Amino acid sequence: MADFLRSPKSSLLIPLILFLFALAIRIPFTSDMLFHHDSVNFALALEHYDISGHQPHPPGYFLYVMLGKLVHLFIADANSALVSMSIAFSSLTVLFTYLLAEAMYDRRTAIIASLLAVVSPNLWFHAEVALTYGAEAFFSTLTGFLCWKLYQGRQCAIWMSVLALGVAGGFRQNTMIVLFPLWLIAAWKGPGRTRIIPALALLVIVCAAWFLPMVSMTGGTGVYLGAFKELWEFSTGHNSVFEKGWQHFLIFSRAILSFSIYNLGAGVVIIGTAFYAAARNGELSSICHGTRWFYAAWILPSYLFYQFIFIHPANPGYALIFLPPLLLLCARGTLRLGERMATISGPKRIAILTSALLVANTSMFLFSDTEISLPTIRRHDRDLTLIVKEMSSFDPDNTAMILQPYLFYGFRLLMYYLPEYTMYMRNGNSVTAGKRQVFWGTGRRTFISDKILLPANIGRIATFDFEKKDGANSHKVDGLKEIWFSSGPASEMMRDMPN
Repeated sequence: MADFLRSPKSSLLIPLILFLFALAIRIPFTSDMLFHHDSVNFALALEHYDISGHQPHPPGYFLYVMLGKLVHLFIADANSALVSMSIAFSSLTVLFTYLLAEAMYDRRTAIIASLLAVVSPNLWFHAEVALTYGAEAFFSTLTGFLCWKLYQGRQCAIWMSVLALGVAGGFRQNTMIVLFPLWLIAAWKGPGRTRIIPALALLVIVCAAWFLPMVSMTGGTGVYLGAFKELWEFSTGHNSVFEKGWQHFLIFSRAILSFSIYNLGAGVVIIGTAFYAAARNGELSSICHGTRWFYAAWILPSYLFYQFIFIHPANPGYALIFLPPLLLLCARGTLRLGERMATISGPKRIAILTSALLVANTSMFLFSDTEISLPTIRRHDRDLTLIVKEMSSFDPDNTAMILQPYLFYGFRLLMYYLPEYTMYMRNGNSVTAGKRQVFWGTGRRTFISDKILLPANIGRIATFDFEKKDGANSHKVDGLKEIWFSSGPASEMMRDMPN
């Protein structure tokens, strides 16, 4: 295995050191609270797996949750358990970025690319929160590495690469789908062409090994497909450029651009400058080194999906699927520009340029006010703690809560941190015969009903909003607008809270 991982005359010592370094600098900055609506879905799934109740949400993330359950046996806090997985996967991304860059190019490229992976603001941020995007970055890098080995003629790589694809699908189903063209082209262009059909059969077997248990735990095929249809109908579907037109094209374009900047930080300047200079001098091959098909097959499938079908403008983690090839291009651009710097001699040029990138990207994560920074994590922890404290002042024996489905401070997070209350999501999130129903929960279990039906003991309703409401108490929350907490008789409050 060691011979398979390393290139000739190379050592695994450097990538292992970089892996441990990535682990070390991530541990001090972990989030204290679940960060996102989806984070709560995963945390709830650790206690009770139920896709129809979005524990977790479709399409299921089966292997991610099962691994989380295993880690949860040793780490009691759900957020800490899931974040530990994010740290591990993001650090493994660093390791395999090195191995891939060294296999494709040389040790200098590998060191620069992996160092840039360590301080990638987007990857670093998603190492500190309980979301699946760090795992997606790892499987993208691992698959890219194995596909390159496959293209280079390593016979066993065709089996290892489909295993990686199949397992990746168990963590995030879309990962397998958008990486499949890369695998297919690598197999076709390499010596593994005659083994494609048997390899596809193995892929089906691997996928069945996690898909069938997932459907069974969901309650059967009908329940699973119904939950998936509901998510598509009322969340991710009907948002494509083909249905929404030019406006959504611009929204998706801005999201992809900003998320790509989050991936590379100051490295976007390096890539832009290096490609401009190389194109002007007719030397593009010095950066891509005859591997343009590899980059295209890796980046284009996910880019085209995000550009024309769907990308959530509030989830920068989507872009981590194509972070690894961008890191390679950035490393090649850094070397190219470093060699062109005439005022400084020798390797110092490249060292100075690389150091500047590392400092800039580290500063971006540690100090900037972007959505992928440490201040954002700390602010969210403080704000959510304040909201939970304020809402817990109401009596759970006679008070229910009706809350908005806000990604970062809404129904799902309060339902998790205040399990003794009965909570309803203000807008339903299930569908029967084309009509949405109501999500509600108590005791960290999710239920669905036709409408809001309050238990007999409930006489008051509490809520909070970011706009002033009559009779509400206001509190300034760091980083947010002023929040207005309110409660009142159920008969009165319900009039302003339609399903």
